[in-house]
Amino acid sequence: MTWGANRGLIEGMDDALRAADRDRDDVAAILREQYAQGRLTMEEYDERSTAAASAKTMGDLRVLTADLPATPEPSGAPAWSRGRMRWIAVAGVLATVALLVGAAFAGHFLLAFPTWLVVLIIVRHAHGGRRFPQARGPRTGRG
Repeated sequence: MTWGANRGLIEGMDDALRAADRDRDDVAAILREQYAQGRLTMEEYDERSTAAASAKTMGDLRVLTADLPATPEPSGAPAWSRGRMRWIAVAGVLATVALLVGAAFAGHFLLAFPTWLVVLIIVRHAHGGRRFPQARGPRTGRG
């Protein structure tokens, strides 16, 4: 469960309901995230997390997060688009080829061996990481 969903569960409950261990754990996760983002000092975090561990009702837990903003749910979209990743791969291959050509003209082609390894890894990754096409159907033995 994500942080934003936890916050919604805590706010949607009656204050008089008894808190479960899961509810206390959810509030502790919220407090950890808020501390990591710099909204709570170490003392405030210690104080509130101790109070969360000993909370009896949902109202006790709600008070601990009432003055903290709700963090939006992270989107499932990747940080970089496919097009951008493709351009990064193309730029990497061009830079590697330029390095190999430069090493070849300088007479130090054997010193560029690690660069060949990088090119092979990029090409293999571009083809899905498979060396050979996958066989179709059951395998039959000889004979």
